[in-house]
Amino acid sequence: MDPCAYHDTLTDDEMLDWLGGLHGGAIISNALGQPITMPSDHYWRKDLIWVDQQLKTMSNGRQVLDHQRLIQPEAFGAERVVLAPDPLLEMLTTLFTVLVTMFHETNIGQYYRPSPYATRFLWAFGQCAYLNEVGFSQPPALSREAAEQVITDLNQRLAAWYQSQQQPDFTYECNRNRRNSANNYKRLCELMEALFVCHSRLQVVRVDIGYTEFDSPYIDYETARYHREQLCYAFNTHSLFNHLLGYAWKLEWQPKKGFHYHLIFFFDGHQCQKDITQARLIGEMWAKAITGGQGLYYNCNLDAERRYCYNAMGRIDYHDFEKQRGLYKLAKYLTKIDEYAAMLVEGRTFQTSRKPERYDGPRRGRPRLYQSTHLTPRSAGF
Repeated sequence: MDPCAYHDTLTDDEMLDWLGGLHGGAIISNALGQPITMPSDHYWRKDLIWVDQQLKTMSNGRQVLDHQRLIQPEAFGAERVVLAPDPLLEMLTTLFTVLVTMFHETNIGQYYRPSPYATRFLWAFGQCAYLNEVGFSQPPALSREAAEQVITDLNQRLAAWYQSQQQPDFTYECNRNRRNSANNYKRLCELMEALFVCHSRLQVVRVDIGYTEFDSPYIDYETARYHREQLCYAFNTHSLFNHLLGYAWKLEWQPKKGFHYHLIFFFDGHQCQKDITQARLIGEMWAKAITGGQGLYYNCNLDAERRYCYNAMGRIDYHDFEKQRGLYKLAKYLTKIDEYAAMLVEGRTFQTSRKPERYDGPRRGRPRLYQSTHLTPRSAGF
């Protein structure tokens, strides 16, 4: 593994393992080997992500259905025909069944935000009578003429779906996460710049918080948001945050980890000096007091010098341009919108504290030795 890379993304093996077990995988059991019933929304979240992955693959392949190969006699010598098993047709049926169930037939998808690929698939296929019959009952026997019409209709719908992806509004929607990431990065940079203007030394603490492997499937977004709000409330009430100057958090979701947050804190570096201890205490507050033992945390400050090529943890003085450069690299990562979380929640997935008001009066203590008090994103190499 590249030591310069952050460790938060799924590996290819983890993704393949998850996709392979999405439908009909191993039964989850407790420590005694007893089967555990997973909540249905846990599977629906996985299905929505799986659907998006398959739609992107289909979009790249641009396949169509073959009339001659698909139309087969129902039995030897029979006049009626059926559509033979076909990977593309089976995929269309599965995608149709999942999306229509979530967004048309039930209220399951009311809190989800399907991708542009999925919304246009529903537009193209949502009223397809054949997929509705095949997806929710049994494949019908047809006359040859009717079978030809079915395949023609499906191919026309496929062509319309492919064509919809060439429209400017599709590209605009696909770039929404990129635009949001850029706005988030700008906001976090402005916060950091304002803090270095007002304070000569910051203590940077980063903590990743989530849930145990056993509990994460049961934690829905409302629960994760409530726990995060409880932690944010402590910023104004608990002595652990007496010297907190600013913060930012980002929500993510992964198949094995469920909902989890990445947090970065900026403390007054003259008052708060034990960054590793501070990160541990915040993590323990999350794991024990806020989530009641359901939570887990990772102390990013622990052994940060060895773990990251561009270490931005711990003490950063206003004139330490090298470490500030690492802070901007970290900000770039922290502000990138998680594509999965953006589909699974309607609410906010990133937030920063308010930046402090610029202080233009006389400074206390020794004057600064350097005129430039902070880097800008451009000077940091972005």
